[in-house]
Amino acid sequence: MSQEPSESEQHGPGKKKSFGLKCPRCRTRYPGGDEIVGKRLRCPTCHHVWRDQRPALRDAKRALEQVADHWAELDTTAIAEVDHASTFGQLSKKLRKRETFPPSDWIGKRVGRYTIKAVLGQGAMGYVYEGFDTDLQRSVAIKLLPRAHGLGQNETIGEKLFLQEARLAAKLQHPNVVTVYDFGEEQGYRYFAMELVRGATLLDLVKAQGPLPVTQGCYIIAHAARALAAGHQVGIIHRDVKPGNIMLNESGVVKLTDFGLAESKSGEGEDITEGISLGTPGWISPEVANRQPALKESDIYGLGLTLYFALTGKRFINGSSRSDLIRKQRAAKEVDIAQLPTDWPARLRQIVVQCLHVDPQDRYHDANLLAADLVRAIRPDSRDQTVTLDMSSTDVKLPRHATVPKPAGNTWILPTVMTGILVALIAIAAWALGWLG
Repeated sequence: MSQEPSESEQHGPGKKKSFGLKCPRCRTRYPGGDEIVGKRLRCPTCHHVWRDQRPALRDAKRALEQVADHWAELDTTAIAEVDHASTFGQLSKKLRKRETFPPSDWIGKRVGRYTIKAVLGQGAMGYVYEGFDTDLQRSVAIKLLPRAHGLGQNETIGEKLFLQEARLAAKLQHPNVVTVYDFGEEQGYRYFAMELVRGATLLDLVKAQGPLPVTQGCYIIAHAARALAAGHQVGIIHRDVKPGNIMLNESGVVKLTDFGLAESKSGEGEDITEGISLGTPGWISPEVANRQPALKESDIYGLGLTLYFALTGKRFINGSSRSDLIRKQRAAKEVDIAQLPTDWPARLRQIVVQCLHVDPQDRYHDANLLAADLVRAIRPDSRDQTVTLDMSSTDVKLPRHATVPKPAGNTWILPTVMTGILVALIAIAAWALGWLG
């Protein structure tokens, strides 16, 4: 939601009245006094209902400051063992006509055993609401897919992707991935219930607070990398890694969200999006921009762009339009380490360069290794040194067909001299024998 620091927060007490709230739907500004902090709000202009999340943003920032410093003190081996709109909206417009309805119309209604409380936002495949599970007595997040009216088989693509998102997210049981609880249908609307993360996205944090300190930025990206690694291990490619899809809750726990564009490489089910380039312009890899299949290294490229954004507050790739962004990403060039801030640790600059190589084969192939390297960038030790192996040892066993590189220099001189001396000695001996005879 769009909430900005109030004028009283910016200029101190005794100044203008605070207008720190903005309706996410009609953009009308309202005073943001203490009496409404954290409460459900209704806009009198458009009747949209949402929840004031300014306390969650502050709590998430405070938690990040505490946990990131503690995390940086951990031994490097600890980690070595280790919902926002997306481009599908553009695709769906070409395939089907989506039923439109004011999202607030669901407030107070029941979906399955859940009561809808407030609008949280919009994901790749529908609206996201705050709900309450009346059976288990807990708050949840509900993602609801609007009904679609289309022609032929095209009307089912949204439902297929929606079901795929629920299944793939449910398949991942990881502390840095949002947990899916339930899936169902109500009055022709598909929905699934998942863990409610009270906090802020990385995008919100950077917009509200500015660039993050190196320790905090590395903390968030390292844990997002571990979430990606868990998916990659079971064949799941996220395909929409960006600051808006990484959340930090009020306890400082990082959560990777929105698997609406995710793809399974495990061979389970059909490839619904075959031949279609998906992702958010400005955050996709060069191969995806060129309509090649997404790889796990494509997710790592997006994570590299996100790390740069977290630490600078700026996009690494800028453009005047979606097509301009895609054009620039198609023609991406290798990143020069000189382009990166000189006040970053040297290892951190190398990490960003490795994440953003144009050729996927040159990037990290294991997101867990990326996570471990982010720790080492902040807290290097002797185990992080690069050692060149000694090939002169007689104990070294080379694989079949392997050859040992020849030593450099003029190695022919000594054998030639020795051969000449030997020939001379033979000639002298022959002459001596002939003279004596």
